[in-house]
Amino acid sequence: MPSPFALLPRPVGGLLDRVRDGFESPRATSVAVAMLVIVTIGTALGVVALGGIFDATIDQQVTVDNPDRPPESTCETFGDDPDSVFGERCDEPARIEVDAGAELREAADGYIHYGLIGVPIWWGIFALALHVGARVAGGEGSVGDSFLIAGWALVGELLRVIAGLAAIWFALSNAAITGSTGEAIARDAVAAITGTTGPLLVASAVAIAVQWAIVVGGLEARHDLGRGTAAGVATVFAAVALLLAVPANFGSF
Repeated sequence: MPSPFALLPRPVGGLLDRVRDGFESPRATSVAVAMLVIVTIGTALGVVALGGIFDATIDQQVTVDNPDRPPESTCETFGDDPDSVFGERCDEPARIEVDAGAELREAADGYIHYGLIGVPIWWGIFALALHVGARVAGGEGSVGDSFLIAGWALVGELLRVIAGLAAIWFALSNAAITGSTGEAIARDAVAAITGTTGPLLVASAVAIAVQWAIVVGGLEARHDLGRGTAAGVATVFAAVALLLAVPANFGSF
């Protein structure tokens, strides 16, 4: 029985032909390496940009514990000692006002390393899973071929980062952030960002569709799978990715 993916619409078939030809190009490996570097750096910069969005759109002042003042127990013990290194610092106020947006920016900057290590980890896991899927389907390519395909597919993740940043910026720019405490501001921001889950899910679907086309073309070119079989394998991965995207967009807030 022929695969239901064997006869795809002509525009889709033409796109898959071009993707397959790209994987047969001598520059295919260079493209994969370039995508890995670009998406890794782009994701890390996306974290920085997220902090910048918080700083630019949240202009509330909140009262927090003064990080420069020692704990109260320390000040009670050493605060009156003129020779103590804590004496002058204990004269600082216990609570100070800070800009909530700036605080959130600094907090976001602390997650830059997740972008730098997260993308290569995702690349490796997806490549190995893709290789298993290709072998089960009768593919003949090497593990290196699977890593190459996964490298190309990273472009979808960069699209998601860009769409996510745009949606969050739009949501926070048009939101009324009026909380006077850190917790209240967080609730206002979360409520605003939650309104973007629909567009973010659409963006995820578009990114997954791009990755689907890349995987189909890659499996054809590198694992010698027929188009119908390659499309079937790619669809399994796309379905899993879409199922993961739904709670990520609707349940993480």
